Amino acid sequence: MDQLFVYPLRWNAAQKIAFRFFFVYFLLYVVPFDGWNGIIPWVGEAILHLPYPITVFPNGSGDTTFNYVQLLCFAGIAMVVTGIWLVVDRSRSNYNTLLYWLVVLLRYYLAFTMLTYGFAKVFKTQFPSPDLLRLLQPYGQSSPMGLAWTFMGYSGAYNWFTGLGEIVGGGLLLFRRTTALGSITLLVVLSNIVAINFCFDIPVKLFSSNLLLMTVFILAAEGKRLINVLLLNRPAPALDLTPFRTSRRWRTGRLVFKTVLLVVLFYQRSVDGFNSGKEWGEHAPKTPLYGIYQVETFALNSDTLAPMLTDSIRWRQVIVDGYKRYPHLTVRLMSDSLHQYVFKPDSIKSEAILYTYADTTTKYRITYVQPDTSSVIIRGVFGRDSIYARLKRQNLNQFLLINRGFHWINEYPMNR
Repeated sequence: MDQLFVYPLRWNAAQKIAFRFFFVYFLLYVVPFDGWNGIIPWVGEAILHLPYPITVFPNGSGDTTFNYVQLLCFAGIAMVVTGIWLVVDRSRSNYNTLLYWLVVLLRYYLAFTMLTYGFAKVFKTQFPSPDLLRLLQPYGQSSPMGLAWTFMGYSGAYNWFTGLGEIVGGGLLLFRRTTALGSITLLVVLSNIVAINFCFDIPVKLFSSNLLLMTVFILAAEGKRLINVLLLNRPAPALDLTPFRTSRRWRTGRLVFKTVLLVVLFYQRSVDGFNSGKEWGEHAPKTPLYGIYQVETFALNSDTLAPMLTDSIRWRQVIVDGYKRYPHLTVRLMSDSLHQYVFKPDSIKSEAILYTYADTTTKYRITYVQPDTSSVIIRGVFGRDSIYARLKRQNLNQFLLINRGFHWINEYPMNR
């Protein structure tokens, strides 16, 4: 019979303390609880005495004051519970069963999370191609996060590469026999993600760091075997995959359940990714008038304005971007300031309604005609002012980022 590696029957004091802490911490982090929205602001005010109240709750940013205080609460509660646990359960020799189930919980949490992000990259909905406004933005005016999004969004192949790494790593975690391989895969993938988040100031630092911490914890459960194989060049016994006895019916039922779960999971992620891609991904239908337009003629209240760079009223460019269901229009003035509007076109009536994101009640109505395929004439009323603008569509292939493409042979580097 092959030798099997089993968890030690007696843990030392440091192992038991560390396990108690991380058991509580990970449960608090993974298990959802709506009450934090009331607890965290109170902690910030009454205990931490923050100089400002916590009014921003979890949103697109995962590095808000709320998130940092919440993480501090998780660690504090885990320390208190660890101390109490140490006193009331001092004589226990090990926590092998609890460790097994905690690792199962973290495996599935990590797997579902990485599969979600992986499919978002495969279907290119997390990092879409640079939009039209990004193409016009001066390089130095982009934020570090915007630079990272442009870098990732430019290449569909790199999205596939990184997305498949997350899918493969997450998929391997769903099986006990491939847990170590999946964890090693995700250790590499998540280390890169954490580095990008920190180096490009992407506000998912806390979340990605905790995912990496979970991965390290799962690997630590098999640390002795991995050290023997990877560092000491020693043989390692196979891991005992059944730390407690189960009936054949239980094993069969678990196999059927897991198979159904995986099929449903991969089907759901694939369908969601495909539908999301059709709605706002690479192949989503574009909004009417999609393009970048130079303003050749602009008149305000029938007064034609010359294109002077010091003019803070005259339009310089009009950018119609977004997808059919989420279109927006941006006006760049001669002074380079931008005015962004939600764009609701009616292609049958050749008219559109504009309003700002900050004020959805004040709406502006414009009409447009297309004398030819490259020109658009806009008329409308903005407040008390009537405007007339003749626009000329700009050829998008003039942008190097779009027309450069891929080259097997480069006699000289093109680094611009």
